[in-house]
Amino acid sequence: MGEREQLAIVGASCRLPGGVSSLDSLWSLLSEGRDAVTEIPDERWDKSLFLHNNPSEPGKTYTFSAGVLDDIKGFDAAFFGISPREAMELDPQQRLLLELAWEAMEDAGVPAARLGGTRCGVYVGISATDYVARHYGDVSATGPHQMTGNTLSIAANRISHIFDLRGPSMAIDTACSSSMVALHEACQAIWGGAAETALVGAVHLLLSPLPFIGFSKASMLSKTGRCRAFDAAADGYVRGEGGGFVMIKPLAKALADGDRVHALIAGVRVNTNGRMRGITMSSERGQAELLGDVCDEFGIDPAEIDYAEAHGTGTGIGDPAEAAALGAVYGAARPPEDPLLIGTIKSNIGHLEPASGMAA
Repeated sequence: MGEREQLAIVGASCRLPGGVSSLDSLWSLLSEGRDAVTEIPDERWDKSLFLHNNPSEPGKTYTFSAGVLDDIKGFDAAFFGISPREAMELDPQQRLLLELAWEAMEDAGVPAARLGGTRCGVYVGISATDYVARHYGDVSATGPHQMTGNTLSIAANRISHIFDLRGPSMAIDTACSSSMVALHEACQAIWGGAAETALVGAVHLLLSPLPFIGFSKASMLSKTGRCRAFDAAADGYVRGEGGGFVMIKPLAKALADGDRVHALIAGVRVNTNGRMRGITMSSERGQAELLGDVCDEFGIDPAEIDYAEAHGTGTGIGDPAEAAALGAVYGAARPPEDPLLIGTIKSNIGHLEPASGMAA
């Protein structure tokens, strides 16, 4: 294998707002232009205790608008060899990741038993600890499986354990870029020989009102309840939940194995903004440097980029910086009559935070 051979996505799975449970249903949602943003269901918590129109009211949020999944409770524990007692203490995010990993293998046409024992890496983007945080005030609720059931590292390791996968296994928490950094690490592992194949996934569930309160206090959430990405009327983002997995392997191996190839990964790169006026602020310069560097490193002509799936949260600082960076590197390489198209799935399903890149 060449040092930088293209990697093939041979399997994919997803569970997203709007009843999306497959690539076909995701395409239907997008092609029909459906809005899957609703509101946190009443069964999650008593919203009346935390909702207030005044953004400065202590302990309150001004919105519970969100893209939510239809079912976060259903789980066939026996299928994965997990006891009912342990399943009760598992963060639902771990349960969803197991289902999505299995579905990605199934989509790839690779039986889990055949993948077992191989150097298949597992890389998971995850950051929320809502589930265990709900029990912090009640020490009597602590059980024998709570630590492994709620530790972020185990979210990846449990997949490797249950399916006997022998490659690197790690959880990645870099906030909203978690799933893209996970993909970066997986690609590097395959190119470097540490893994033969990789399962790359991400998950995010909205299980506590506390992050809503925190983000509303920071004025990050949309008061109108929609991610109006790249719109002059944008007033913040809407939280969302869900997850997805992809299985990747070298293109030559995928072709030799007769795999169906969903897409190719030509190159990956990550960087960070360095010092900014605020730690949550976006950098036009940093993003433009990253776009240019990945094109240079992997021999990609910016003029060949026809569409960019953007982060596009619908904020007054982030969107302009991202659009300017895309325009400076990709847009400037194209003729005026054939402009670069940009968009974001957040307008349809909300912002999945650590899983947002996987949804994109």
